[in-house]
Amino acid sequence: MIVSSSSTLLGSLVLPDRVVAGTLHIAEGKIVKIEEGYVQGKENVLDFRGKYILPGLIEVHGHFREPGLEHKEDIPHGTRAGLAGGYTTVFDMPNVRPPTTTVERVKEQLKRYTGRSYCDFAINMGTAVEDISELERIEKRLITGVKIFTAGHATTPTTIPHLSDIARIFEILGKRGIMALLHAENQELVNYFTHKYRDELQRNDPAVWSEARNLSVVLTSALEMIALARQFGVKLYLLHLSTTEEFAAVEFGRKIGVDVHGEIAAYQLAFHTQDYERYGNLINVAPALRTPEEQKKLWQLLREGKIDAVISEHTPHLLAEKQKASVWEIASGMPGIQETLPVMVTNWIKHFGQATLEEGLVRIAQVCSQNIAAIFDFSQKGGLVAGKDADLVVIDPAQSWTVRKADLFTKNRWSAYEGMELVGRPQATFLRGALTYQHGEIVGDPQGKWIVRA
Repeated sequence: MIVSSSSTLLGSLVLPDRVVAGTLHIAEGKIVKIEEGYVQGKENVLDFRGKYILPGLIEVHGHFREPGLEHKEDIPHGTRAGLAGGYTTVFDMPNVRPPTTTVERVKEQLKRYTGRSYCDFAINMGTAVEDISELERIEKRLITGVKIFTAGHATTPTTIPHLSDIARIFEILGKRGIMALLHAENQELVNYFTHKYRDELQRNDPAVWSEARNLSVVLTSALEMIALARQFGVKLYLLHLSTTEEFAAVEFGRKIGVDVHGEIAAYQLAFHTQDYERYGNLINVAPALRTPEEQKKLWQLLREGKIDAVISEHTPHLLAEKQKASVWEIASGMPGIQETLPVMVTNWIKHFGQATLEEGLVRIAQVCSQNIAAIFDFSQKGGLVAGKDADLVVIDPAQSWTVRKADLFTKNRWSAYEGMELVGRPQATFLRGALTYQHGEIVGDPQGKWIVRA
């Protein structure tokens, strides 16, 4: 398929509020016009009738492991997997080696992505206690916001467990108008429950992880962060929430005047605590998985529009790091940027039925693209709307895909979803109007650009 600078796409268009059989006109990388009904244009016509066209997805958690951990993943592999999963924009995460906690490292990371990323990109800066002063110096335009780990595990050397240090950070961010991105777990409670289950009860099975990293661990921290955001006037983005109570906390925060948003990782909507028996530590994540009953409630929140964003939290580790005997030695996290969209489509149908598919696609487009672009102020991204970048993904929910290692672009080439039969696998991905992925193959060289708030 050849795509010119001006193209017309025909298909079922997933608009911000509905699905229409329509025509999408593209010129110079932008959506210039949307029409209901199929209108044959003179320019290059791409016929996707019978398929759905969604806005390109945005990944808030680009754990692409550069620098320092390239044996797990790198920018070219990770962003190719992104395109294959329908992601057209990724935000880099700072827990690399050395971590992206200084002005100079942010600038180096921008250079590292340039010319090597297959997706458009932006940088999430990190911080550490010894680098807090760097937040006074960073140019706001260079970053999406500042990620803070309130609790840690093996891959988070920059954990900031003390509220007094986080208050110092929030005071700076509030004065400068920079958003805070929080991995919100209470480190003191993590330590307490780890000691209880590991040392006193002598448990090391996969399921104990969810018992140790329980509701009190996450809810306490979420409420603490909301309180600090209220005090210092900080815009707050709570990462990978896992319980209905945390989303209730987000609603509470808004009621008291906090500009706060909450996301969930797709794996929380795909796996639950009963799945430890089958998958073991492959599905060890932090925050931990929840019960089937809690997962059902989370799906209902998603359907009701009470979850702001859904992300893959693509977190590649070596398979050997996931296969250790004791859960306390496991690296938390799992890859999944390529599988997330079909996982969401498949599980929406599983929970709500085939008849609700188009309702689900509208919601998925909102939480995986539109809302994220709005929260992070990238107005040029995130929706099938005239004037926005022509970032598009085409899916055919009638076509099934059995996940295989051979199909994966991530450097690690393993997936907890391996062997699952999913629907909604991307058939084609367009970045600013250019075809970049089709039928299992990457098209062309890296075309990703650094995006700046419009």
